[in-house]
Amino acid sequence: MKSINWLNKVLQNRELRQKKQWELIKRHNSPVLSLTINMPGAIKNSSDAKFIYDEAVKEIERFGLRVYEKFFTCKDTGYEALWALHVDAKTLKNLTCKVEENHPLGRFMDIDVIDKDKKILSRNYSRKCYICKDSAKICARSQKHSIDELLSYIKKNVDDYKSSI
Repeated sequence: MKSINWLNKVLQNRELRQKKQWELIKRHNSPVLSLTINMPGAIKNSSDAKFIYDEAVKEIERFGLRVYEKFFTCKDTGYEALWALHVDAKTLKNLTCKVEENHPLGRFMDIDVIDKDKKILSRNYSRKCYICKDSAKICARSQKHSIDELLSYIKKNVDDYKSSI
């Protein structure tokens, strides 16, 4: 019963986030960048999730783009940020893919770009599993790896990154 309530909470939050994205698009006639963190399990606002989120925000702010409006929140369902930006959506998607691909913690960042027509721009490839490099969707669906295994992997990556900076 608890997991059903949690899933409902996640789905409700996704709907609220989409509504806010669409409001920003309408208000500014611009693409919207949506940031969440890929954190498995029920605890979405851990110190590791917060560290990854802060790193993602820094990377996005480094783009130096004109910002119409931005929102930062932390809920039970995790850390989130939205930016309405003055930039072409495809250019923005290219920038965000570089962060996800090149930052040492980029794999744990979920950075979506929604264009002026409310369409989510997708990358040309599917993301790989953190651990085994198979399709992330297939591993998640089949629960190939335990939550503890995934969280340990994330923690190790966060700790390694912290010790490198």
